[in-house]
Amino acid sequence: MATQHIRRPSGLKPCAPAPASSGAEAQLLSDRDTLREIVAGLDRLETLLDHTPVIAASAQRGYFTPDEDDRVRQALLRYRNYRLAAYEIIFRYRDFARIADETLRSRCFLVGFAAALVLYARSLKIIQVTEHQPLLRAKVNEPDAKFDLEAGFFDDVLVGYSSLSNYRALARGDRFWRGQRRSEVFRRLDADPDWHWLGDNIRQKRVIVRKRLVDVLLRRLRYDWRTFWQTALRPARQTRYGLQTLLGGRFAGVHVVPNPVHVLTPQVLAALHPQLAPGDVLLCRAEGKLTAALLPGFWSHAAIYLGSRGELEALNVREQPHAAGRWEEIPENPGPLGCVIEGVAPRVRICPLEISLHADHVVVLRPNVAREEIAAALGEAFGHLGKPYDFEFDFNVSSRIVCTELVYRCYHRRGPIQFPLVKRLGRFTLSGDDVVNIALDELEKAGGPDRAPLRPVALILKRRDGQAHPVPQPRIVPLLRRIRSGWRPARKAPMQAAAGLPA
Repeated sequence: MATQHIRRPSGLKPCAPAPASSGAEAQLLSDRDTLREIVAGLDRLETLLDHTPVIAASAQRGYFTPDEDDRVRQALLRYRNYRLAAYEIIFRYRDFARIADETLRSRCFLVGFAAALVLYARSLKIIQVTEHQPLLRAKVNEPDAKFDLEAGFFDDVLVGYSSLSNYRALARGDRFWRGQRRSEVFRRLDADPDWHWLGDNIRQKRVIVRKRLVDVLLRRLRYDWRTFWQTALRPARQTRYGLQTLLGGRFAGVHVVPNPVHVLTPQVLAALHPQLAPGDVLLCRAEGKLTAALLPGFWSHAAIYLGSRGELEALNVREQPHAAGRWEEIPENPGPLGCVIEGVAPRVRICPLEISLHADHVVVLRPNVAREEIAAALGEAFGHLGKPYDFEFDFNVSSRIVCTELVYRCYHRRGPIQFPLVKRLGRFTLSGDDVVNIALDELEKAGGPDRAPLRPVALILKRRDGQAHPVPQPRIVPLLRRIRSGWRPARKAPMQAAAGLPA
C-alpha cells in the first residue's frame, strides 16, 4: 500500500514517519491501541448519528436551535479529532514497504491499512447523512471560533473520500492484503487476539472499497460541479455581502434627524443602574436613527448587561469555559454603570452601558432562571465575542451574529425561556419586538411576574416633552402592550404637530 499520494486533510500537522528499529515496537503498539479507541469512538458517533432527532427536527423546522447547533458542533469536533488521529496513523505507516523486518512490516501494514479503511467507511457515513441535507451541510461547512472549527469541513471530508489517488492507494493496499493474508506471518498475527481485531476490520471494510468506485466518481463529479458554480458565484456573493457590510456599517450610526440629543443620559442611566443585574436583557430604541426607521417594530437594538468584573466573579462566570479565555477583555474600570456585551457593526463587543444605551427608550427584561443558568448564558456570550456582525440576519449561521441573535443563543431553552424564530424574507430571525412580545405573552400565561420566563423590571421612555420618564412598576406592562399595539410614546399629538406647538 504505497500511500505517498494520500491527500492530507486540513488541520493535520506533518507527523513523524514510522520509527526505525529502536522505538518502532512501542510506537506501533501505541498506534494499534489508539486505533482501537478511534474505532470505538467512531462507533459511538455513528450510533448517535443514527438515533439523533436533531437532523430531522431541524430540517422540518428550517433552522437549528442553539442547543442543537452546539450538539452538531460537539459531534463534529469529536469526529474531526478522531479523523486527524487516524490520518496521523495512516501517514506514519504509508511507507511500510521499506521496513526490512517482515513481521514488523506486516504489523505496520495492518495498523495503517485498517486505519485507512475505517476512516474511508466512516467518511462515507458522514457524506451519506450530510450531502443531501442542505441545512446540515451548511452547518458542517461553517467555521466556528468558539469550537475552533475551520471552514469547509464537509467539503474536506468529501474531497478526501472522492479522491482518486486515495482510492488507488486503498486498492493497492487491498491487493497487498489479498497477496499476503495466507502467509505464515499474517496467519500468526490473525491468531493473536491483540491483532485479530485488525484483520476483522479489514475483512469487513475492504468490501466497501471494492464496491465504491462508481460512487466515488459520481460524488467527485457532483462535488466538482457544485464547486464550479460556487466559485463562479462567489465574487457576486462576496460583493453583495461586502456592500451590505459597508452600507450597514455606514448607516448604523446615521441619524435622520441631524445632531439628535438622546435622552438616556449618564444621569438617567445612573438612576437605572441600581435596578440592573448581570444577565439582564436590554432592548432600546434611538429616535431619529436610520436603523430604527428602517427596521420593523419599535425595539431596534438588544444587548446583555454584564455589570463589573466583581459582579461576574460573584456569579462564577469566570469559571465558564468560554469566559476564562476572554476574561481580560472585560474592562477593569468600565465606569460606574458597568458594561454590556452586544452585537453591533463591525463585531460583537463589550462596551460601557452609557455607550450602548445612547438612545431614547429602554426596557429591561430579567430572565427568570437560576444563578447557574445566568452564569452559563453569560459564558455563552463570551464565546461569541469578536464574531462579525451579520448584516444578512441569518440565524442559521452562527459564525456571524446580530444583536438579538446574541440574546437568542445565550438564553433559548434555558429554564422556561423559549424563543421561536420567525421567518421573514426567507430568513429565520428574532426581532427586538419579538423578544418583548414573547415576554408579554408568557407573562400573561404565567399569571404573574414571579413565574414568567422574562420579567420586565424597568422601562424608561422618551415622551412628547422630549424628556426621559422612568415608568412606575405597575405601568410597565400596560405601556409595553400599548407600544405593541402601535402607540409611540415620543410622537406628538396630530394637532400640536400641525400647529408647531410644544408637546
